[in-house]
Amino acid sequence: MRIVYALIVLFLIACIAFARWYLCDIRGLCTYEAATHTTEKTVAIVEILLMLLVAFLLGFAVAWLLRDRAIRSSYHQLSLLQKEKTTWHEQLEMLEKDNQSARKHLAEWQHEAHQLAEQKKELTATAQQAQEETETLKRRYNHLKEETDSLRDIITELKKQPATSTQTVAPTAPPPISAEEKAAILKSRFTPTTWQTRDDLTVISGIGPVIQRKLNELGIYSFQQISEFTPELVEQVTDAIKFFPGRIGRDNWIGQAAALVRYRK
Repeated sequence: MRIVYALIVLFLIACIAFARWYLCDIRGLCTYEAATHTTEKTVAIVEILLMLLVAFLLGFAVAWLLRDRAIRSSYHQLSLLQKEKTTWHEQLEMLEKDNQSARKHLAEWQHEAHQLAEQKKELTATAQQAQEETETLKRRYNHLKEETDSLRDIITELKKQPATSTQTVAPTAPPPISAEEKAAILKSRFTPTTWQTRDDLTVISGIGPVIQRKLNELGIYSFQQISEFTPELVEQVTDAIKFFPGRIGRDNWIGQAAALVRYRK
């Protein structure tokens, strides 16, 4: 802006110098003798004003042309900026759409991650339960294996014993005994000291509340008593409680009771 002002001042100084040069040197109106020629001075002043007007118009035209070029350049730059603005606006809309889609996918992934975490907890609990059941089955298998090995040893020893003579006199059949008498005889085999220990017999698979009550009526209250069952006692207990024949052996009451006794110790 200072350059413009400086050019205007230089233009004015040049106009004054040119007017003085034209009046004094060209027209000779600056001397005393020419002071009386007012008409010539007026004409000279009018000529100077006309030349200044022409110079002003020429300067205005040149300035207009320069300004018009600058304006056109500014319009061109403005149109480029508007196009660039439109492009950036479109890219911004695309980014907003991508951002919304990303947020939606993120919410879905978070939901899936939550579901996977819940499934992981359930699977962990199931795995722990399965592991506990596996350990229980292993222990039961080991107990059954020990009992099987023991039975095999007994069978082997029995096979080694000499066979008894078959020519023995058949014993006479004893008179029939009622169920009450059988229960009384069976109950008399257990001492009162064993009654002091009362275990929850329903822990053994195959014994329910009804069977437990019948066993208690026979004087059987503890795991220790069941673990000491002999084949004869098994048959007597089956007859006394009117249980399914062979069910005590199939459910392995003796092995389960022995395992519980060892576990308690």
